[in-house]
Amino acid sequence: MTLEEIKEAKRKQVEDRIKEIKEVEMLKRDANIDELTVEAEALIARKKELDEAQAEQIKRDKLSGLIKAGQAGIQEVKTVGGQGAADDMLERKAFMDYIVTGKIDTEHLKRANTTNTPGVSADLGVMIPHKVQQEIITEIKNIRGSLYSKVRQTDVPGGVEYPVGSFSATFTRIGETGAPTGRQKGGAISGSIMFKYNIGEIRLSKTLLQSLLAVPAFEAEISKIIAEAYVKAMDFEIWEGDKNAQQLEGITTNTNVKTIEFTETELKDWKSLYKKIMASIPLALLNAPFEYALSNGTFMSNFMTLANDNNTPIGQFVDFNGSTGGKINGHDVTLVEADLIPDFDSITTTGTAFGMLWLPKQAYAVNTNMQFTVKRYEDNEKNETVTKALVVNDGRVLRPDLIYLLKKKIVAEPPKGQGEQTGQTEQTDQG
Repeated sequence: MTLEEIKEAKRKQVEDRIKEIKEVEMLKRDANIDELTVEAEALIARKKELDEAQAEQIKRDKLSGLIKAGQAGIQEVKTVGGQGAADDMLERKAFMDYIVTGKIDTEHLKRANTTNTPGVSADLGVMIPHKVQQEIITEIKNIRGSLYSKVRQTDVPGGVEYPVGSFSATFTRIGETGAPTGRQKGGAISGSIMFKYNIGEIRLSKTLLQSLLAVPAFEAEISKIIAEAYVKAMDFEIWEGDKNAQQLEGITTNTNVKTIEFTETELKDWKSLYKKIMASIPLALLNAPFEYALSNGTFMSNFMTLANDNNTPIGQFVDFNGSTGGKINGHDVTLVEADLIPDFDSITTTGTAFGMLWLPKQAYAVNTNMQFTVKRYEDNEKNETVTKALVVNDGRVLRPDLIYLLKKKIVAEPPKGQGEQTGQTEQTDQG
């Protein structure tokens, strides 16, 4: 067959000719092997072309059959947020474009609805897509070793006073008559708190996010950035926030929180340490699974090196689901950086807190619906585009009686050589 004939040959013609070359033509004494080789290569190439075309057609026929068979019952795949899968991806892509370029796709981007948030009149920008919201929440939950991960998380309307007892309850028996007893009011717990609508912001790096072109990679990175910044900020505000400056209420700023002071000598003697703690905290807290929060430096220098009478260290390192923490005589210790809670050894001012003993879930609450939004604007003074994530939240001390700040007490030492000088004077007088 000529090359032109091979180009138009059908499958059976190609297969028959290949068989003929193999079984007849090659066996002839006067066979032109070079010409047969060229022809065989062309036939094999044509067969491969026909095989690929056939495979493609099989796929098309299968797809067509699936569509025809299921056309009457096709349902739109819904995402967790209630959108169709296609609409969800369009919103996510539009959100990425907005962050990176500032382009606003009004068809797919949703503006934050402040009418559902009484007391908030500020422009909260664009809603973060549901999938990204869920990634942010997951990232936040995965961040261990923080004060924020320990406290109670609530989502109640702001601007309303809540009795502190409404965040807890007591157990009671039904009367002998079977009549229901009165509604529980949280036992003897009294007082009330009010959460406000405070807006917090997280500034995002435009340069970093612009380098991510794929939607999943962009979403993973922005979720991680927002989660880490959010938890770090919440830790600082839980510890020392100023509620009068639209921050969470700081534990160290609450005047009703009690304190226990330790000198350097007391902290180095486990009996003195424990005697002071056990004598200071109430029985209700003593019998509860209270926890500590300390800097890593304080824990390593003062508790990991402190042993009881059996020469057993009272401090231990523990792996809390992949995050390093500690225990002091069986009680969990949240280890934080020294820029949040200072190291005991670095404190030079008496009365400075170096940690706390607390029952976090009952003692403190952060109130937020975790609905993050994003806003871009031009800062004309600095001639730059600012992109920031916003969230509305607040935090309050629920039970100051369940928190004890551990503070350093500095005792002035007598000047060196004073005792020696006194002894020398007495000796001279006697002489």
